[in-house]
Amino acid sequence: MLDENEYAEISRLYSEGIKATKEFRQRWNVPLEEANSEEHFRPVRERYREITGYNETNHNAIMHHRLSLYGPPCKQCGKPLRTPKAKLCGACMFPVK
Repeated sequence: MLDENEYAEISRLYSEGIKATKEFRQRWNVPLEEANSEEHFRPVRERYREITGYNETNHNAIMHHRLSLYGPPCKQCGKPLRTPKAKLCGACMFPVK
């Protein structure tokens, strides 16, 4: 999971990947499916691996690894709550008090 500073860096790299993909598509007049965006988002995956040690292969999934999207750990099972305002743990159904 990424803290806000780490997420800001990843988000910047992700935006650069989007920009590079758009520029490639415009230059070569190709549809999105043929744009080979995997290469444009490689810096996102590499930086995420440097930060976390985990080799995530999906750059879109990385954008959901932001700590502030989730709540604190459940007092029963220890998994993060699905939102900061959750009233019930989604994993074990333990009520949040």
